[in-house]
Amino acid sequence: MTIVRATTLVRATPAAVWEVLVDWPGQSRWIPLTTVDVLGDRDRGVGVRAVALSGRRLGRIPVGLLDRFVVTGWTAPTARGSAELEVLHLGPCFTGIGVFRLEPADGGTTVGCTEVFEVPGGGVAELAVRAVLPLMRKGLERSLRGLATLVEAGR
Repeated sequence: MTIVRATTLVRATPAAVWEVLVDWPGQSRWIPLTTVDVLGDRDRGVGVRAVALSGRRLGRIPVGLLDRFVVTGWTAPTARGSAELEVLHLGPCFTGIGVFRLEPADGGTTVGCTEVFEVPGGGVAELAVRAVLPLMRKGLERSLRGLATLVEAGR
């Protein structure tokens, strides 16, 4: 099992951050080289199903990291401002849980993301993931900074 965490401060309200966070197709604006497609008519709340591709398509063939996921937790910002979004990653490249937490902070909202996942292929694959873990963390941090930039530009 591998765990990757990152946090950032967004100079905006939790509600403003939430709206950008749960705009699934819009995630391509803050997660580099990633497109997200919602599967079905439902795009809000628990049960949303989507597929994300970090990479490109050659025609209909995805080339890169493919992530099918379902939203398993959806707590929009409360009166206090806290919020939480949880997804279950279904594969094929990895499985596990991803959680975004939004907390009010001086000057805005602290956004934290934790990804807990496994990759297929057993021990060798896990060793390979651990070797690139620092790069994965940097990528997650970059994405969260992209989220902050996007939200702050929309204020």
